[in-house]
Amino acid sequence: MTSHQLRYLTMAKEGTYNDSSTEVNVYVGEVESESYQQSYDVLKRNDINYYGARKAIVSKKIAEGSFTCALQPDAFVLCALHGIMGVDTPSTDSGSTPTTDERRFTEIALTASTELPSYTIRVGRDDYEHIFPGQVIESIAVSASIGEYAMLTVNTVGAEQEDAEGTLETTYVPDYTGDAAHFAGAYVNFESVATNSAFSNMVQSIDFEIKTNRDMDNAYSLGSETCVRAPPITLREVSGSITFHKALDSTDSASGAPYFEELRAATAAGGEALFDPSGADVPALSALFRVDANNFIRFDFARVIYEMPETSVSGRDSQTMTVNFHALWEDDASGRDGMVEITAKGTGATDYDA
Repeated sequence: MTSHQLRYLTMAKEGTYNDSSTEVNVYVGEVESESYQQSYDVLKRNDINYYGARKAIVSKKIAEGSFTCALQPDAFVLCALHGIMGVDTPSTDSGSTPTTDERRFTEIALTASTELPSYTIRVGRDDYEHIFPGQVIESIAVSASIGEYAMLTVNTVGAEQEDAEGTLETTYVPDYTGDAAHFAGAYVNFESVATNSAFSNMVQSIDFEIKTNRDMDNAYSLGSETCVRAPPITLREVSGSITFHKALDSTDSASGAPYFEELRAATAAGGEALFDPSGADVPALSALFRVDANNFIRFDFARVIYEMPETSVSGRDSQTMTVNFHALWEDDASGRDGMVEITAKGTGATDYDA
């Protein structure tokens, strides 16, 4: 029986793909749960001499997993958000002068020669440290609902596990002293940037996911049984859903929120297409997760198209309305093209492009 329970999960950006010795800036997360493991295919041979397979070998090896934590602007969470976006620049969102602790994450330009970073994930599990190098972020998911902390789930995939019985590192402990964003600090706004004073009070919950859809088959080559390069990104997808505490009608249109009749008719207010263009850096949908003025994370979606809303009644239960949405690519006049932009400020933030 184990005599102690030393547990942790760290992320560190790699200088060279699948080489844990090149990791820099190890960040320790306040992780609630993780599910990392190695897996491999079993390749069996069949021949006409027997009615069952007689020979088999281990085929392609990968490691993958996920971790879940509260959404807070610490260095660990911001490192994960950078891994899905790729470009980190100082932000002036809450002031006129860019500062180190305030960052803006944008998506890699279509013409850029750079790629999204890869990471070494180290997981301490009671008796051993398990090392998973060559991990790239497959997706992130954010959710916020009444009575709960806002949560972040990160899924990664990559090369085979490096070490399953490494020595535990006793210095790997989180150093973030703040709290995470919870429901009372979650603000959603439509056709405008969300702030703690400008938001829709009709939103009951929101969740969304940013996916990279990695092509695992194209990460292998002859002569190796695991990934030799970072799995390439295919179609980037950004989607989610919003639940309102009532079925919205035209009287609610002043808030910018999509209401039932315009969604049913597949037109938005003013007769334009159902999605809302961002215009002069104005997002179609904005979600702010705020701890305080110096600690927050905000997601701005440039263009959004909504699906038909779902609403019904049961007995005398309150009627709600749920709307699914998809973010679309925006060619912005200011040069900040993309589907989503993240602005964050928090203690310990640094230059994640380094």
